[in-house]
Amino acid sequence: MIGFVVCGLEHSGTTLISELLRQVPGVDAGFEIGALLGGSPREFPYLEPYAEHLRKNWNLSEQTFSHCCDTNSFATFYRRLKAATTVLRPGTKVMFDKTPRYLSRLSECMDKVAVPFIIAYKDPRSTVYSDFKSSGQESFDAWFEGYAPAKLGYMRLHYGEFQRAKAKADKRVCPVRLEELCLNPRATCTRLFAHVGAHFHAGYLAFRQERYPNTRAGSITVGAPFEYITGLGVARCQRVARVFGEFDDWFFN
Repeated sequence: MIGFVVCGLEHSGTTLISELLRQVPGVDAGFEIGALLGGSPREFPYLEPYAEHLRKNWNLSEQTFSHCCDTNSFATFYRRLKAATTVLRPGTKVMFDKTPRYLSRLSECMDKVAVPFIIAYKDPRSTVYSDFKSSGQESFDAWFEGYAPAKLGYMRLHYGEFQRAKAKADKRVCPVRLEELCLNPRATCTRLFAHVGAHFHAGYLAFRQERYPNTRAGSITVGAPFEYITGLGVARCQRVARVFGEFDDWFFN
């Protein structure tokens, strides 16, 4: 079985959290998996784009991928994947699954694997700004008109699951706000690492063997979650806050 699961909103710090946890000797993960979005591993070959990405990014042949999925047990699926892939570091004892989309079906995913879950999230204004930068568009206002309706639906799915987990106070769930991780890394990382049964060492804050190119300079960047303040300006920040105001627990003020 996997050791734990990292999920959360896109661009909310799941990659940063993954890189931090990969600093622990014997702990590693590949790219996104996505298998828990299906009812059983047998359904996974039909879950796109996750199935295609797993075959490519985990260096699996079609035959090996089929063998991993030929089971009703998620524990067996993960064990076969760990044994078959070449992307994990030699000596990996604990493999974890980092798939942001699991947050949209958190309760279902938690029913399938009895392991700790980590939820990454951040201020909606920061999320919108990250998406705008990724879009490559020049006019924020024109882009936002088409972007906002679909993003609202996406965030409602995730926010509902987040709120239910918060209300249940499930000890298997560890919410991690990106702003707090960047402003107070020692305390946040100590809590995060303890949640998955690992000891935090300050040296982990300087990454080694980065897997993802979008982590910044191999370390935590304090100002990263707050770039939206100058990037959007006061009026646009207020506009985003009005449109996404229903997600009040995620705002960082």
